[in-house]
Amino acid sequence: MDITLDFTNGTPIYRQIVGQIKYLAVAGRLRPGDKVLSVRELAFALKVNPTTVMRAYADLIREGALFQRRGLGCFVAESVCKFNERERNRILDAKAKDMVVEALRLGFDKGSIINRVATLVDKIQNEGEA
Repeated sequence: MDITLDFTNGTPIYRQIVGQIKYLAVAGRLRPGDKVLSVRELAFALKVNPTTVMRAYADLIREGALFQRRGLGCFVAESVCKFNERERNRILDAKAKDMVVEALRLGFDKGSIINRVATLVDKIQNEGEA
């Protein structure tokens, strides 16, 4: 699993794990029925306490994003891969906000940011990266 944690942003680590697992499902990188890493495997990979991963998995199970099979582990639920438009927009808004805040801090104005984003969208679509 491709999860990156930010230990400096103030968001609890378990919430970052929850959010990124949901994002991986929305992005199609996790599919319904996919087995996720065990608590120990993910804790080792992320260099965090296994209790932190257990808390994230418990939240994901409670929300219906993961389901657990005794003795087999946790798997991606069908429901997490069917986010509605509102959830997709929420994810996009959060990522766009971070980018815009950073661009403004770097001294770019609104027009420059919009032009830069439009150019990047065109480039990515032309190169087939999306």
